[in-house]
Amino acid sequence: MRIPSFILLTLLAPVAAAHWNGDRADGHAPISVTGDHLHKAGEWMLSYRYMGMAMDGNRQGDERLSDAQAFAEIPGMGMMNMKALPVDMQMHMHMLGGMYAPSDNVTLMLMLPYASNDMTIKRQMMGNDQGEFSTKSAGLGDLSAGALVNLFRADTVRAHLNLSIGLPTGSITEQDDTPMGKQQLPYAMQLGSGSYELRPGLTVLGQLPSWSWGAQMMGRFALDENDQGYEVGNRYQLSGWIARGLNDWSSVSLLVRKHWWQDIDGAAKDLTISPNMNPAANSELQAGQRTDVGLGLNVLGRAGSVKGHRLAIEFLLPVQQHIDGPRLETDRTLVVGWQKAFK
Repeated sequence: MRIPSFILLTLLAPVAAAHWNGDRADGHAPISVTGDHLHKAGEWMLSYRYMGMAMDGNRQGDERLSDAQAFAEIPGMGMMNMKALPVDMQMHMHMLGGMYAPSDNVTLMLMLPYASNDMTIKRQMMGNDQGEFSTKSAGLGDLSAGALVNLFRADTVRAHLNLSIGLPTGSITEQDDTPMGKQQLPYAMQLGSGSYELRPGLTVLGQLPSWSWGAQMMGRFALDENDQGYEVGNRYQLSGWIARGLNDWSSVSLLVRKHWWQDIDGAAKDLTISPNMNPAANSELQAGQRTDVGLGLNVLGRAGSVKGHRLAIEFLLPVQQHIDGPRLETDRTLVVGWQKAFK
């Protein structure tokens, strides 16, 4: 069996032949990975990320459902057996980030998101189609504040802890007009969790002469019940990636990421949409898991006005999804970002 050349290079390249260099094009992780590196004492970094996610069609377990199949799984509500099925959702997030290193072993981090969501919903009444409508929400999300703490640092391998808390700055009472009047929107359309969150993680990084690699495990855990009487379920994310420098100023990356998320504990007390009518409003149909594969490009400015500026793009596609449903599945994700470090 022929072994791909990049695997041979990774296995056989002399690790001791290189020293850590954060000023390589592949010196940062793919742009969808946050909190991937520490800074030197006194150094600052500003960053901006845009993430766009498209969700189209419904899934139950491992199976993609037609609209007719998904409607058949909804219990319905009232004498007229009213049903509402989300069929499309576009999610956009803008993330501003700041880092500052008071020492070589600790980097402080702050991230503030702004999110906008647009969901299209089809209606049925007594089995007859009643057309579709859209709902929207937009505003600040939950602020994240914390630190990256060095655990291990060698010539070509290093590891650090990701220690952050989430602050409930995002709204959990978003409303919009519907054919049944103004209603509080379901969970996926809210802008925050409403709870203080613990967000721990571990990141391991490595470099070879022409390659770099990394792995990161992150979790999010609600610490209290929010004002609406529920807690967002625990969420976990495991990422692994490799990157290859193309030249002095650019690199490409391949990432694999596994997501797990649990059901919501409790139910929104002011939610005006019946969980029997719309699965997006059912707190017991929120769990799932997904595996994404991402291709990325990092570009590092080397001279003139662009020196030190990093631009990156990453496109992610799901290769596996298992969802409590019927609920919307993820189709694709695009992440674009800019980073600049300075003293």
